[in-house]
Amino acid sequence: MKKHILFDVDGTLLDSEEAVLLSFQETIYVKTGKKLETQDLKYALGIPSEAALRRFGFPEEEIPEIVDFWGNLTPRYQKYIKVFPGIPKLLEKLKEKGARLGIVTSRNREEYKRDFLPFGLESYFDTVICADDTVIHKPYGEPVKEYLRRENACAQDTVFIGDTVYDMDCAADAGVEGALALWGCASPAHIRADWYLACPEEVSSTFLLEKDPLREHQWLKWAMELQFIAQAGLTYSRDPFDQERFGRIREIAAEIVSCNTPMTFEQVDGLFGREAGYQTPKLDSRAAIIRDGKILLVQEMDGRWSLPGGWVDMDQSIKENTVKEAKEEAGMTVAPVRLVAVQDRNRHNKPAYAYNICKIFILCEPVEGEFEKNTETIQRDWFPLENLPVLAEEKTTKEQISMCFEAAADKDWKVLFD
Repeated sequence: MKKHILFDVDGTLLDSEEAVLLSFQETIYVKTGKKLETQDLKYALGIPSEAALRRFGFPEEEIPEIVDFWGNLTPRYQKYIKVFPGIPKLLEKLKEKGARLGIVTSRNREEYKRDFLPFGLESYFDTVICADDTVIHKPYGEPVKEYLRRENACAQDTVFIGDTVYDMDCAADAGVEGALALWGCASPAHIRADWYLACPEEVSSTFLLEKDPLREHQWLKWAMELQFIAQAGLTYSRDPFDQERFGRIREIAAEIVSCNTPMTFEQVDGLFGREAGYQTPKLDSRAAIIRDGKILLVQEMDGRWSLPGGWVDMDQSIKENTVKEAKEEAGMTVAPVRLVAVQDRNRHNKPAYAYNICKIFILCEPVEGEFEKNTETIQRDWFPLENLPVLAEEKTTKEQISMCFEAAADKDWKVLFD
């Protein structure tokens, strides 16, 4: 989980590429008489105006005046600048979760005020670092280091999100993780980043999660790896002595888990013993059925609630299994319409399990059906997001339900996957 999330402006928060390139093109034409194609001017993206002008070849003594000229052209191209879809909702969610937000931009303070403030996003940000706040700029790490200094923040608690190689180099030089915003990046080719984010929605699901339990609990990682080795050995080995050794490795894995959890050795050994063949993650499909602003949940035998769903059967496709589980647990015939997310269960649900599960969330349209009490659920009901019942969080969390509501409201939803 990151406490500090930093954003570049152009190409990350604002889609301003066309405005920057067209105004730069006009600046060059007026000052030199040369009419260049905008595709040949993309080097100007993500660096200070002065640096772009130097790279073009303007004499140093002319640059201050040309910077002013370029800046005065900006109002003509303001109509080309817009906020990327999903950004306002993302910033609101990050602030609700208590993250400190910052901006690190190659724009100077006046450019930032002129071109960014009109969009009304400034209230989300705690600290803003502009080009005139440091002597050295991107791709060096000084701007991010300045943020860390002002916020008294630790590098390991911070991530910098940007759309260019300059942003990723800046993050690396400052010792923080860099996340490449693919929604604004021209191409990720040859850009090394710690994270590659397909859409703004992935920011919160990537950086607001608790620590990966396999990194936080080394014993769990060891136990899972030993179980994997043992199961592969028992599957492929034909030597009886090797079979015995692999069986003992499986017992050791079970002993590690039972010593660190409330589960007894017999329970864990029984769980591992049911596994056969080459070990792969289990699949768990969940039906997100939304109607009139409410989502359908089922109540389990212990009184807690979850999205209808469960293990994907061997003879079922993902879609078929989702339909089957919705019918069995909720008595509802559904029409699956969209994939919402594919999640690594241990990164989103607690407690951590000693085996991997891929959770698949499917947005479904309700068709018809009456509920009947069954061996797994005792009732169903519809709930708004703001009034959810006590959830079985090892299966369904409020964050996962919220994600399903967001997907239902966004016809252009991009599938989230870990």
